[in-house]
Amino acid sequence: MTPLTLTLQAFGPFARRDTIDFTVLGKSPLFLINGPTGAGKSSILDAICFALYGQTTGNERDAGQMRCDQAAPDLLTEVTLTFRLRESTYRVRRVPQQERPKANGEGTTSQAAEAQLWRLTPEGQEDECLVARKVTDANGQLQQLLGLDARQFRQVMVLPQGKFRELLLAGSKEREEIFAQLFQTQIFQRIEQRLADQAKHIVREMNDHRQRVQGMLAASDVESEAALEAALAALAPDHQTARHDLALAAEQREQAV
Repeated sequence: MTPLTLTLQAFGPFARRDTIDFTVLGKSPLFLINGPTGAGKSSILDAICFALYGQTTGNERDAGQMRCDQAAPDLLTEVTLTFRLRESTYRVRRVPQQERPKANGEGTTSQAAEAQLWRLTPEGQEDECLVARKVTDANGQLQQLLGLDARQFRQVMVLPQGKFRELLLAGSKEREEIFAQLFQTQIFQRIEQRLADQAKHIVREMNDHRQRVQGMLAASDVESEAALEAALAALAPDHQTARHDLALAAEQREQAV
């Protein structure tokens, strides 16, 4: 997933409407967000994660708490992210639950959370609306597209202050699940399973063969395969003589008839 543009409105420390253009960074897959304390570095990561999953990058702040205190009362808190995934481009817009002024009269009314998701044309125009409003539909669509849930995305795609160590300290099973989804290792898992099944089949055949050999040894009253082979070798001349005598007798019978 490559972020292209991120628009924050009344979100975190961004009191107005601000847009970050990631395309100016070029095609580098990694970039560093740097700045003094309180400049809004973590809020940018929060906004990306919120746009995709409706959650921030940590448990410290709920998405509904990300409204900027200095924003104008009539300015809606929302985040819009345009991103490229494989050969397609998408735009997602999210609005957290919040209080806003009533359209008529005094006081406020509750604004419900909503989300929209579009697939864009190569020119950046909205081509197909995948989700019109429902948050759960957007969550499902985006998780299916990205192949990561919110927890996994936070651990491997965005690295806010102090969060990188969470991936390093995660259990081996948890890291295995994350990297398996990230690098799409399912095909190798299928190969591994098939090889394991073949190995089990070979072991079963080997055990069956050993049992047959043991049965033959017991019937021949010998102690080992080497002893059986020696006995067969010793009987080989007698066997050949008997075959010759049998053939001669059969020939004599034919002549007698």
